This record gives sequence, C-alpha cells and structure tokens, in this order.
Amino acid sequence: MRILVTGGCGFIGSNFIRYILQHYKPAYVTNVDVLTYAGNLANLDGVVEEHGERYEFFKADIANADQMDALMTEHRFYAVINFAAESHVDRSINDPLNFIHTNIIGTSVLLDCARRHGVQRFIQVSTDEVYGSLGPGGKFTEQSPLDPSSPYSASKAGADLLAVACYKTYSQDVLVTRCSNNYGQYQFPEKLIPLMIIKALRDEPLPVYGDGMNV
Repeated sequence: MRILVTGGCGFIGSNFIRYILQHYKPAYVTNVDVLTYAGNLANLDGVVEEHGERYEFFKADIANADQMDALMTEHRFYAVINFAAESHVDRSINDPLNFIHTNIIGTSVLLDCARRHGVQRFIQVSTDEVYGSLGPGGKFTEQSPLDPSSPYSASKAGADLLAVACYKTYSQDVLVTRCSNNYGQYQFPEKLIPLMIIKALRDEPLPVYGDGMNV
C-alpha cells in the first residue's frame, strides 16, 4: 500500500508521516511539499535513515496539474491525504490569492488526478474555522452550516465543498476532517498555542482578538 501525503513537511503532515511509517509497516509514503515558510525538511530528519525506501520526497506544487498527474502515473496510490494548505488567518488577509491557489485550486487538481488515476480514498484535512464564530449554542457539529469569516477559512470551505461535490457527482470516496488548534512538535511558532506560550515565557502581552470573549 502506498499513500500520497501532501504538505508532509509541515507540522501536522510530518507528524502523520512519522506515525504511519512507525505503526503501519507495509505502508509506503510519498511526500509532496512545495516548501513554503511553514514547510521544513528538518521536520522529517531521520525518516529516510529509519525507513529507507518506504519514504520518498518530491518538491512540487499541488496546484500544478502536470506535476500531480506525472506523480500519480508513476505510482499507484491507495489514498491521497491532503494536508497541504496555506493556513494562517492574518496572512490570508494580507495575501488572499496564495490561499485560493493552494487551498482551492490545489485541492481541485488533486481530486481530479486522484479520480482519473483510480485512487481509492481521498482525505481532505480541513479546519473548524469553516464554521465561523460560535453562536449561542456554544458548539459546532458536522451539521453546522459553513460560515467562514476570513479568506483562509473561505478557501478551506471552498475546498471542502469541492471534495463533497466529487463524492456526490462521481461517487469518489472522500473524507473531510475538521480539527481545531492542534499543537505539538514541529509546529510553526505563529500558531495560537506556541505563540501564547512563547510570549508568556518572554513576559510579553498576549494578543487577543476583539473583546476576548470569542471562542
């Protein structure tokens, strides 16, 4: 079994690659990452030495249809797990086009290539940001309406809807996950939890949006 992991040099993707290679011995992993500011080859230091030919890396842009088609022609993948994304709210406000390029166009390219090459399962890794701010109910469910409030969350919601549309239109086997404020090893320091910890350790003011009552 071979899987294609996109964005595997980022925080969550690199942890996933380490986990699946460690716990699922038959798995071969191909990692595709364009290596933006948040992608770091050092996040996977030691993986080649430990797992050898079971792991390979390609520097490529998931929005480049020719590159993705060539990769899926070379290998027969069981699954595509799409971690690749531009993923910071403030950056999306300053430069929304990058988010459209990677999160929407890139996801569309991957879905199309996966379908044409017979990939059995597509996992779209998304975010709870697509639901917007919590209402009076104080929680989200899978049935909550999408209500994105930034270019980042709008681009991720668009990608999710493309994935669901492929399921409805082509019966493509698609799963969408929406996690919230992950934290751990290899995380880029601009994210909420490491940012707060670093600023607290430096005795600096903690940045809070609005009046501090949002969740």
